[in-house]
Amino acid sequence: MKPLYVSLTLALFILFPSFGSGIESVKYANLVTQISRPCAPVIVDGRYIIFTASGNARHTAISFEYENYTKSYSFQRLVRKDENNKRRVDAKGKTDEGVLFYIAEIPSGYHILRYRMVIDGLWTTDPLNSQTEYDYDNGMMVSTLPVDFYEVFQTANVNKGQVRFTYEGDPGNVIDLAGSFNNWDPFMYEMTETSPGKYELLLPLPAGTWYYAYFEGTTQLKDDTNSERVYTKDGRVASAVTVQ
Repeated sequence: MKPLYVSLTLALFILFPSFGSGIESVKYANLVTQISRPCAPVIVDGRYIIFTASGNARHTAISFEYENYTKSYSFQRLVRKDENNKRRVDAKGKTDEGVLFYIAEIPSGYHILRYRMVIDGLWTTDPLNSQTEYDYDNGMMVSTLPVDFYEVFQTANVNKGQVRFTYEGDPGNVIDLAGSFNNWDPFMYEMTETSPGKYELLLPLPAGTWYYAYFEGTTQLKDDTNSERVYTKDGRVASAVTVQ
């Protein structure tokens, strides 16, 4: 994307309070400078996506399949300014409304991202992305975007109703998984050592929040890849994972 040479000092000051994706601020600022006009989604460095929309809309937001479309992220407005630091005005005297944009970090474990937008209160596919498909589970058209696949070794939802549990420790051990989903039986689910010291287990789970821990024999081990922790009724510290 051709950089848009505008006065960004004020614009970035306004936009920074809502990164939405948790992107480090300097990286976010560099990504913003690459926005010039509304266009199809642009992937940067294989890890970030810049979504844009026409500045004529009052409000635009985006939601993603990997979050089951349960969260919506509002676009920010990048305002073009002239050499006098004022909004540009066209030949008809109409003020340039700039570009609406949202920057997302590509999640791990995906080859294709599916998403939809809401523009001024109406749900729609991305008008600037010609790649669409029908989502039979939700009964609607969605936009699609191929992305580079990568993995992060951590406990996470990988499919609807499936969680990949991960544990990293010494190689050659027997590591078991137990939790509220199996009445804390420490011998029901043995994890597989997929590489030296890395253990995994893919487990289908119903919707809800589940508490769990790993066990080496009778010794309870914590999941260092998951920061969500709780105290159970019997006083133990457990990790938590939510299936939607």
